[in-house]
Amino acid sequence: MLKMRLALLRARLREKGLDGLLVSLPANRRYLSGYAPDDAQWGESSGWLFISAYEAVLLTDFRYELTARAQAPLYRVAVHRRGLVNELKPLLEASRVRRLGFEPEAMLVEHYERLARELGPAVELVPVHNLTGPLRALKDKQELRYIKDSLGLMEQVLREVISDGVVGKTERELALSIVRAVEDAGAEGPAFAPIVASGPNGAEPHAEPGDRVIAAGEPVIFDVGARLAGYCSDISRTVVAGGLAEADDRFREVYATVRKAQLKAIAEIKPGLSGARADALGREVIAEAGYGKHFGHSLGHGVGLATHEAPSVGPNSSEVLRPGMVITVEPGIYLEGWGGVRLEEMVVITETGCQLLNKLDDFYELP
Repeated sequence: MLKMRLALLRARLREKGLDGLLVSLPANRRYLSGYAPDDAQWGESSGWLFISAYEAVLLTDFRYELTARAQAPLYRVAVHRRGLVNELKPLLEASRVRRLGFEPEAMLVEHYERLARELGPAVELVPVHNLTGPLRALKDKQELRYIKDSLGLMEQVLREVISDGVVGKTERELALSIVRAVEDAGAEGPAFAPIVASGPNGAEPHAEPGDRVIAAGEPVIFDVGARLAGYCSDISRTVVAGGLAEADDRFREVYATVRKAQLKAIAEIKPGLSGARADALGREVIAEAGYGKHFGHSLGHGVGLATHEAPSVGPNSSEVLRPGMVITVEPGIYLEGWGGVRLEEMVVITETGCQLLNKLDDFYELP
């Protein structure tokens, strides 16, 4: 698997006229090598991959040496003791690298300037956008198994948290209980900080859980995910605190509209559609119901080693859906002063359409 990924990447390097690539984005690093440590903070890296036509080197420091050797068997591990550049320069010279690609989205300007200064005019640093992303977008069978397992774990946790009831609890309390339950269930941890947004807070799609106490009859958005074997899940549900009997007419109308948009998109998404056309499948339903201006984010996005990766499924996306891509379908409506509804499922694009990956079928049945 890793050998195939390296071969595909090297083919892309040849297409771009690059002699080598410096990989610093943690998800790309893991995808290409199996090396799992994340970066602790901005400006601090747990390792860099240098890949050329004949070289595959993982450059790291003493803290990660044993992990690197164990997790990246296809790579020669080079431990830099006097900084990355001092270890990198002889590698570039030996590989006769004149044009070195780098990932601009994962390199600080400070690091770029230092590399350019110390490598000098003999090496041209070339920003390469989205070189590995298209490879990661197409999931193989093992990746799909990991994603399904991660999603199944997250669905079980979410089911238990919701079934315990939410009335009288704070958003923060529920979010913390989700984090603990995900880890107790065997995941590496949450894929992202859980979103629990109740009442008017739900009008902000990415509201941070606070100390607001949830009252009966309020809509509550849960947007949660787990990370298992490196792979992420992403699921959203909106519930009425205290049960559907407590819901007002506005909730029933908004919820039914969002669910209708989601079902239509899932039924009609297929390979060959652009991300923009797939987005329109759900957006048109919401617009026809009069809520178009209240759906401000994309219909979905790719999920894999990151919770947001290629392909984009939004109104400005020209990316074409292909079999093997895993995306979310998550329409939403957000009304300031009242709250919101978001429903999110995960699907894999097939040869003829898309296949639902979720098993948690807990949606309200509304006319």
